[in-house]
Amino acid sequence: MPRYQRLAGTAESSNPDQQHLLTEGRRSRTISPFYCPCIPVLFSTSRFISSLPNKAEIVGYLSGILFSIGWWTFIDGIVYTSTKETPVPIRFEDFIPGILSTIALIMVNLIDRDALNADDFTFSGDHIASKARAFAFVGVTVALGSIGGACALLVFKYIIPGYTADDQVYFGETILVQNILIFLSSMILWFGRNTQEYESFGLY
Repeated sequence: MPRYQRLAGTAESSNPDQQHLLTEGRRSRTISPFYCPCIPVLFSTSRFISSLPNKAEIVGYLSGILFSIGWWTFIDGIVYTSTKETPVPIRFEDFIPGILSTIALIMVNLIDRDALNADDFTFSGDHIASKARAFAFVGVTVALGSIGGACALLVFKYIIPGYTADDQVYFGETILVQNILIFLSSMILWFGRNTQEYESFGLY
């Protein structure tokens, strides 16, 4: 009988399945001294950040939300006014500022920033920059004129006649809010699309 023998609890088993279980148990109890429990959290955080929308998507979402809220407010004013006995009826002129603001949004955002400073070597045709600036000026003018028209409707149709009740003035207020939100939507979309930084200085 040999002088030294293995203890019964530490003896290697001749069964391959038991040896596999023992090996896995030792690996599970072995922890690297360089292991940091915060690494999985950091990786999951980086994946979450990379899945967030970029700047262009955020600008598009924000602009669309403001545009939708503007028209939703106007429609809410129409529905609310139609359920009340108001002295001021809804007419076609109440729709004109919102329609013009929507057209102005399309006009302004059809223009690229590079076209405003274009030359004949970059874009085909003559006086591209002048035409783009004139088109942008008309679009912004229409947008601001729509806000002015909404203010005029509110003042001349509701305030000057002396309507002070909330249900009488509410529709005029919704027209003004609608056009302000559409204007903000247009400006956010244009500046958000046209303020991207160049990646290299060699582009200048």
